[in-house]
Amino acid sequence: MLPILPFLTWLAAITSAVLLVFLWDLGALRRLSLVITMGVFLVAGYCQFFSGSPMVAALGVALQTMLAVYLMARWKLSG
Repeated sequence: MLPILPFLTWLAAITSAVLLVFLWDLGALRRLSLVITMGVFLVAGYCQFFSGSPMVAALGVALQTMLAVYLMARWKLSG
């Protein structure tokens, strides 16, 4: 990742985690969708932070960003 913006990789993960908790608290996520989104969150986080390959880490960041965008859209459409 760019040494200028090292916090940027954490932004999507933090946004996804906060939105997951928020949507779960609102009851907007049913059990199956909660399990699927939590699975995607964990897989993306593992790829993003614990992989040895920069390509897999970039895939994790992209997946985490797509999850954050999906959860934000779901939050906006549920209210």
